[in-house]
Amino acid sequence: MSEENPLRDQILDISRSMLFKDGYKSLSMRKIAKRAGVSATSIYLYFENKDHLLHTLIEESVEDLSRYIEDKALPSGSCIDRFKTIINGYVEFGLKFPEKYEIIYKVGPNSMARYPKEKFRKARRAYELLVKTIEESVEKGQMDVDEPLVAAYSIWAQLHGIVSVVLNGRLDSRINKEKFIEDSIEHVIQGFLVRAAVT
Repeated sequence: MSEENPLRDQILDISRSMLFKDGYKSLSMRKIAKRAGVSATSIYLYFENKDHLLHTLIEESVEDLSRYIEDKALPSGSCIDRFKTIINGYVEFGLKFPEKYEIIYKVGPNSMARYPKEKFRKARRAYELLVKTIEESVEKGQMDVDEPLVAAYSIWAQLHGIVSVVLNGRLDSRINKEKFIEDSIEHVIQGFLVRAAVT
């Protein structure tokens, strides 16, 4: 918790936990206030309404995801090393911080006010790093990709599928979880590399 706004941080932590465990429909300012041991009025000192609270949760989770990936990927030497690190970092974050990860996708766009465009641009940092990495790899002949933007989005979707299957307990009981994660990540990586770049 931050020393400047411990109550604000507490409200966000409680809201994130409630949303993760009980879903969007069960979330209300009254319930959050009760769990925090404060009046509903106290919450409105920090958040204008429920949508503002949800946007803040999403924004902070996306920022944490971006920072997690950047901290791991930016020191990487080659484009391919960075490519692999971004992919592994995405999955690692999702499995290590499930509440923060799922908040990004938990609430559909029809359930709340439209997410501000400027925040969407900010939210694309890690995604844009992946696009740039693919573009550089194509220039060096390490990937054969016609549209890096589409390729990056496809990768994001595949990684989200891997994380979601594990977090939601939907993995076939006959399959070893660690083996599934490792092999799935490797399939994504190898699917975009030209043979000469595979190491």
